[in-house]
Amino acid sequence: MLTHAAADLPLPDDVGMAPAHYGVHVEARRSDNTGYTLLRLGPFFQTWIASRDADRLNTELAGRAATVIPGFTVTAKGAPFHVSEHESYADPYEADVVALLASRTPCHR
Repeated sequence: MLTHAAADLPLPDDVGMAPAHYGVHVEARRSDNTGYTLLRLGPFFQTWIASRDADRLNTELAGRAATVIPGFTVTAKGAPFHVSEHESYADPYEADVVALLASRTPCHR
């Protein structure tokens, strides 16, 4: 790819891979590993942006771990974005992800 740019040639349309889309899932889990997904964010078009938002949410969650949902461990982690389930995802570029998470947790409703 860089050789194309260096030679001022157009980049090829097909690089042999499907475009990747990433998501962030915020999950609440009990110690027996049962739980549910609180929030899905996506699509992210670069994995580092999804990772950054997951880290930001985990930092926010760490400060109030015992009060988010009592009896559950709540974590955010990178996950594949499922296009067929796009309606269940919140757009990460149009919302403050920390505020969005607060609106989805039972103690803030």
